[in-house]
Amino acid sequence: MVVLAQLLKYSPLLLALFLLPASVSAVWYSDQQSIMGTSISVNFWHEDEAQASILIEKVMDEMRRIDATLSPYKPDSELSRVNRLAAQQTQPISRELAMLLDKSLYFGELSDGAFDITFASIGKFYDYRKGQKPSEQQRLDALPAINYRLIQLNKEKQQVYFGHPHMSIDLGGIAKGYAVDLAAAILQRGGVKHASISAGGDSRIIGDRRGRPWVIGIKNPRKQKGDDETVIRIPLENTAVSTSGDYERYFIDKESGERIHHIINPKTGKSSRGLVSVTILGPSGIDTDALSTTVFVLGIEKGLTLVNKLPGFDSILIDRFGKAHYSDDLIMPTPVN
Repeated sequence: MVVLAQLLKYSPLLLALFLLPASVSAVWYSDQQSIMGTSISVNFWHEDEAQASILIEKVMDEMRRIDATLSPYKPDSELSRVNRLAAQQTQPISRELAMLLDKSLYFGELSDGAFDITFASIGKFYDYRKGQKPSEQQRLDALPAINYRLIQLNKEKQQVYFGHPHMSIDLGGIAKGYAVDLAAAILQRGGVKHASISAGGDSRIIGDRRGRPWVIGIKNPRKQKGDDETVIRIPLENTAVSTSGDYERYFIDKESGERIHHIINPKTGKSSRGLVSVTILGPSGIDTDALSTTVFVLGIEKGLTLVNKLPGFDSILIDRFGKAHYSDDLIMPTPVN
């Protein structure tokens, strides 16, 4: 994938990805709703108002369906059932969940465990709203259950078994990217050729903005009063973009003063350190979502090495000092005075 020729603005401090609003037009249709614990937005060009309304409803219904199926917080979701029972006996699962587990295990192997959906075995002890983290004993007790290799998946028979009695899984590192892929497919089947869909830090861009590129923006990760919120803009077409950052869900530990955030290093059971944000650009949201988490955990050197080996993917990594690091094929930004 070739990123368009010019990054429009640069600063060494970057943060989350978001799509800049489209210009107002009689045939641009948009909607925004809170689903999957985040903001879901869709913006597309269509010539038929009635059909556009139907497409928006279909997209949002699909997002709600994914949330109802894959949420670890909804007790009646398929994922919750698997978490309750899969360590006791083999569980039948849907074709969709089997595919997502298979993809997750692929990224586990690709990254030697940096991407590991069994992080939930310790992740369930974190409460970012209440500022709570697991005790040291809870962390040590949970570590043996964090091992994607203990997930016994039979994709053909659509069955799964957990090889540790205290194992839990969470698809938060891949589900939203998958969701924007499904939303994009709905719009494309409806004849849409120009669109953007986002679910939190994950976005899919269809085509261009009728002769102009879509523009995504990355914000300042440690914005202070008076700082620009948007410090880099990237023009893109037909791309998936995912950003993982330590600012999305976090609290400051009262004892250590450390930022405790939701991107867990599976090897330690603690928040990953070294990077502030990772943005991945690629052909599909399911892959960019998983890769942004993977690279965040791997860190600068190993993360860039991995991305540079994967054709069609690019990355922007921001370290804790605010310095930006780029994959080899990404065109470097040009400062604007």
